[in-house]
Amino acid sequence: MYKLLQLFLLTFFNYILMKKNQLKNFIFWFIIAFIISATPWPSNSYYFWLKSSDNTPENIVEIEKATWVKLPIVSFIFDPREKNDVLNSIDKIVDLLWTDRIYHFTLSPDEFSADDVVSWKFDNNYTAFFKKIKEKNLHVIFRTMHEMNGWRYPRSSNPEKFKAARIHVRSLSRTIWLTQENIAFDFSVNHRDMPTLWTPSQKATLIECNVSKEDCRHFEDYYPGDEFVDVIWFTFYNRWKASSNRQRLTPTQILYDPNWNTYERLKAFNKPIVIDEVATTSVRYEWNYDHEKSKSEYLNHDQRKDLRLWQLWTFLVDHPEIVAAIYFNVDYTHWLRLKLIWEADRAIVNLDENKIYDWFWNLESFWEKKLDNILNTIFDTKYIKIDEHDITISPSYEREIKVISSIINKKSDTILDKIARVQKLQTIDFGSDKIDKSLDKLLNLYLEIAQEENII
Repeated sequence: MYKLLQLFLLTFFNYILMKKNQLKNFIFWFIIAFIISATPWPSNSYYFWLKSSDNTPENIVEIEKATWVKLPIVSFIFDPREKNDVLNSIDKIVDLLWTDRIYHFTLSPDEFSADDVVSWKFDNNYTAFFKKIKEKNLHVIFRTMHEMNGWRYPRSSNPEKFKAARIHVRSLSRTIWLTQENIAFDFSVNHRDMPTLWTPSQKATLIECNVSKEDCRHFEDYYPGDEFVDVIWFTFYNRWKASSNRQRLTPTQILYDPNWNTYERLKAFNKPIVIDEVATTSVRYEWNYDHEKSKSEYLNHDQRKDLRLWQLWTFLVDHPEIVAAIYFNVDYTHWLRLKLIWEADRAIVNLDENKIYDWFWNLESFWEKKLDNILNTIFDTKYIKIDEHDITISPSYEREIKVISSIINKKSDTILDKIARVQKLQTIDFGSDKIDKSLDKLLNLYLEIAQEENII
């Protein structure tokens, strides 16, 4: 009954706020809500989250204020082709969005081949990025050299060199003492294998590839090994109206297509699974591309997009082993004010147009899985309570930090005294990495408490 009430209120408030739906639309979605309330929700429900619309933390702040939703995981792509100031961008992101969430960062050497990466040509970029993650003590799911089984990027079409590059990058992170407590490496594939015969590029000719074709390079060929992969990711879209009609399939149809058998192949890695890019559109009509028709469809057919979002929702309900899904919250068409050869209104929350699709609320409302569960699933970490504050640590030194904090609490009356005692202990060589990590965590915690209380 609670779920029914929750979904009724979400649907009703969205109807009032947006002031665009007709009464029949409200009744339709209430009926859907009733059906959902009777559907068993999986105990391992996933987290739905967003890529920033314009790749800025301000956009996430605006979305959270507009929707009253705290996004536990947010995504940013640092594309060298756009000359991002990666380090300052991360500083700004953390200043505005804090550290009490998970970040999905993409940093790829798009202008370099896999061979270039192995030859250290992108090492300075990777090393500076890793040091920033360590400095800020973030939880980062790290995507690099993604969709290698496609045709777009120089890193594609050479599995052996790709594997060597991925092993090199992860090993590089360990040289500055980053562990799975802070960073989890993904293996991100396109849902279809689309290799090229010659040098990969945006315009390269594709090889027709299916799962049974032996002379094709499949995403399994690029897998660097369990030691170098923490989570499996994949991307898929349901999109565009181009010069010919492209059938829009459901997620189930896309991922269980017998030509690719994508989902079962992903499960075979026996790693946590995440959808790192997914989106759909509102446009659908039965003749060739026409800009004015696409614009009309975009402005007047929210229900059509909501239906596709519902299909995504039901797929995720049926696949509770998927840890999380990231919605690629971007509208490349500038709200169809520009004429393009395709239509890509992917946004589910478009504040510029005051469009928040109804199914955003239902996708977001998978509240059963807490942040600590996803931390435990992907990262080597867990939440514990020290001095009435939640902190994340690796289970490997949980006993040490609890013992040390207990001793300090017995001998200290003030937070400044606790800081002083930890700093004194840090001058002693205990010969134990677990004790060193415990002292670092405690010092950071006590400093944060002191700052909150305006003591320092």
